[in-house]
Amino acid sequence: MRKLLLLLLALAPFTILSAQNKRAIKHNQSLSVAYLAIKDGLVKNDSIAVKKAAIAMTAALEEFKPAGMKAYSQQTFDATKTRLLADVTSMAGTQNVNKQRKYFAGCSEAFWQLTGIIPMYKSTFYYQQCPMTGVTWVSNTDEIKNPYYPKNMLTCGKVIGEHTVSL
Repeated sequence: MRKLLLLLLALAPFTILSAQNKRAIKHNQSLSVAYLAIKDGLVKNDSIAVKKAAIAMTAALEEFKPAGMKAYSQQTFDATKTRLLADVTSMAGTQNVNKQRKYFAGCSEAFWQLTGIIPMYKSTFYYQQCPMTGVTWVSNTDEIKNPYYPKNMLTCGKVIGEHTVSL
């Protein structure tokens, strides 16, 4: 009985951390879903969808409080979050799709960094680039759908990075 109690006490922190990680990953998934909705809205030239997704991403970022990060990761996260919030707030503040695309460029760089700092969910993210302008975006598929020039160059681009998240 005593051994069982000691075993349960020893495993308790892992159970708590596992539950915390699951909640964090679910929350982080909402960031990913919102970012990908912004990208998809830009591909469709749908400024209203972009605005709604940017509002959702802003709320998710403002609520996010990472726990247990090392100091250097926390500093990097804070700086990245600040940049990301500025861009998504600006996207949410306009219905001009060309302005939204301008803010999306900075948002994409920051989001790519974020995928390397915090666990999102089990997935692979692809960092893609438009060769004409050098602007980048993140996708959950390696298929190119250029959110910057969807009318004329929808499939123009290349994968320049891949980040597999496994927990």
